[in-house]
Amino acid sequence: MIIDTHVHFIKPVDSRGNRQVYSPNPSSAEDYLALMDASGIDRAFFISWSPEDILSDLAVKGITVETVRETMSREYALDVLARYPDRFYWFPCHLGPAIPDYLPMARENLALGAAGLKFAVSFWGELPDDERLIPLYDLARDHRAQVIIDTSYWYLGKEDPPTDPDTLQEGHREVAKRVIDFADYARHLRAVFSAYPAINFSLAHAGARNFNVERAREAGSLMREYPNVFADLGALDVSSPALDALVEIAGSNRVMFGTDYPHFAQGPAMRRLIDHIRRPGRFTPRVADMILGDNALAFVQEKKPGLLAAPQR
Repeated sequence: MIIDTHVHFIKPVDSRGNRQVYSPNPSSAEDYLALMDASGIDRAFFISWSPEDILSDLAVKGITVETVRETMSREYALDVLARYPDRFYWFPCHLGPAIPDYLPMARENLALGAAGLKFAVSFWGELPDDERLIPLYDLARDHRAQVIIDTSYWYLGKEDPPTDPDTLQEGHREVAKRVIDFADYARHLRAVFSAYPAINFSLAHAGARNFNVERAREAGSLMREYPNVFADLGALDVSSPALDALVEIAGSNRVMFGTDYPHFAQGPAMRRLIDHIRRPGRFTPRVADMILGDNALAFVQEKKPGLLAAPQR
């Protein structure tokens, strides 16, 4: 089984007939399903957002919240999950502090059967152990759900080359002023990993840094400290020796195939990512199967895709 552990979908057209403007790529659930079938992918982790979750990204693109209100919405996510219940695990975001009802919404999403929650903390100007987030971890624990944390560290201007925090977008700017480097940031991750051993955590994009061997080893060392920490490969170059280093240090049972569709892995590129992982002589067939799907099943603790109940409309 192959499971893509990092995908997003955008509704192609809103109720007024306006085409979505967030991504220039094919980005609907149906676009991805066609790619799944062509590439041999069985299931995926569907990460849905509200516009308020990624305000700085919209600002960079010159997009207003209202322009994408319908095409990036919880309602579209629920529609997709109702139509394709056997293909997608749901990891809703919809948790930004600008969303007034984020906590009851998270509670309802987990009660509906969401597999977990996605935290885009840097976009919110927060670190993983900030006080506002603690009730959300408590909810995940109480619902036996998992958590994906996207540090967005590559937006913090700490590397390649270092950048003045005051030049960064809102959210990332505030976080950049609170941490020195990745080792310092990792203190805030360790606080959460150790406080919630019953939750499986996934580091989106293997820590969300430019992917090289040294940084993969650093992420892998952090993961190895905690049996409940995994990483996805979304947006990363899986042909790089950095992947081999991550698997070696973190363990072959902690690394999960992921793409960050629709930003990446369009068309034949999807199949090439899978082929890089299965390249003869790289990993054993068993390890390749673990990376491509078995580790994702372990991450969700063998939960089935889809929802437990229909949402109240």
